[in-house]
Amino acid sequence: MKRWPLLLLFLMAAVFMLTLNRPESWAGWVHAFAEAGMVGALADWFAVVALFRHPLGLPIPHTAIIPRRKDEIGNSLARFVAEHFLHPEVVRAKLEKSAMSSHIVGWLQTTHGRQRLVDAVLRFLRWGSSAWHEENVRAFLRRFSVQQLQRAELGPLLSRLLEWLVRDGRHQALLTQALRYAVVVLHDNREAIRGNVQKESPWWLPGFVDDRIVQQMLDRIETLLFQMALDPDHAVRAGFDRLLGSWVDELRNSPAMQVRLERFKQETLENSELQDYLYQIWTDLVAGIERDIASEDSFIAAELHRVLGDFANTLGKDPKMQASIDRWLVDSAVVLVSENRHAIASLISDTVAGWDAEDTTRRVELAIGSDLQYIRINGTLVGGLVGVVLHAFGQFA
Repeated sequence: MKRWPLLLLFLMAAVFMLTLNRPESWAGWVHAFAEAGMVGALADWFAVVALFRHPLGLPIPHTAIIPRRKDEIGNSLARFVAEHFLHPEVVRAKLEKSAMSSHIVGWLQTTHGRQRLVDAVLRFLRWGSSAWHEENVRAFLRRFSVQQLQRAELGPLLSRLLEWLVRDGRHQALLTQALRYAVVVLHDNREAIRGNVQKESPWWLPGFVDDRIVQQMLDRIETLLFQMALDPDHAVRAGFDRLLGSWVDELRNSPAMQVRLERFKQETLENSELQDYLYQIWTDLVAGIERDIASEDSFIAAELHRVLGDFANTLGKDPKMQASIDRWLVDSAVVLVSENRHAIASLISDTVAGWDAEDTTRRVELAIGSDLQYIRINGTLVGGLVGVVLHAFGQFA
């Protein structure tokens, strides 16, 4: 593209020489056009070249602007992107129009979309399982887990866990479920319990007496469990509250309990057989995952397909949940971008700073492309027209 403005400059120079001192009236107009066209071509050539390098290699002031100020340009561009493209309000306005959850639902409802997500999960599992086979990874994870267990204080940790369980009556809800389950188990296994009791009874005790005693005992136990499950003010529940409260206090304040927990922790860490057992369980789990994802009828892949399909169908029928997900995604993205927008934009300035000056000049020049040469062409033609206007002014003023 650089050849066209250069050829146009040579054409203006040739016309200028051919019309120099010609007596014809038209020659003056053509000569003025060619003369001003050469000036415009040379001026715009200088302006374009001065952006990227020194014209003719001469160190003229305010030339080679891009290679000389590439770092400043990169910083300015990074600030511009951070302030105008990554501004929180701009990001929020863009994301709120996108309805991300509906796009996710539509994508997951297609076989292609689900397959792509399943493939991504399976690739991650393959990567994790392959990393586990590296000795340095296993050694690091083992050292790290031992360090974390050594630093862990079991007393405060367990006391906080029990405090959370007691808060808002969560422990009583768990106790209620356990009592209900006990009632069901007792009712469903009455005959088995009666049979075992009869087997262990003395030979001289009549069977109907033994059966009646067992029946009454089971009825009373079942009634007691029903009462405990239905009565929130039952004495057993109050005792359960006191028991958990005493455990919390003991875990937090008892030196003897702290010593026992610390001894238990150290014995666990020093128990090589237990560690080998846990390690073997984990290794077998990894091997099982590898075998499954390598097979054509992978159970994990099939379950992922099913779960993703059910998730997409359920979410697609719940506009309120979609709105909640959209709001959460938008808020999360805005917070993430607003807190890191300058770091994100610094990728531009850091990349430009790492470029060679000559390489930067070439990249920018190629990015702008042929428009630079059209500037030179336009300068030649516009300069020629200005020359004609000035010649007319000289003729008719």
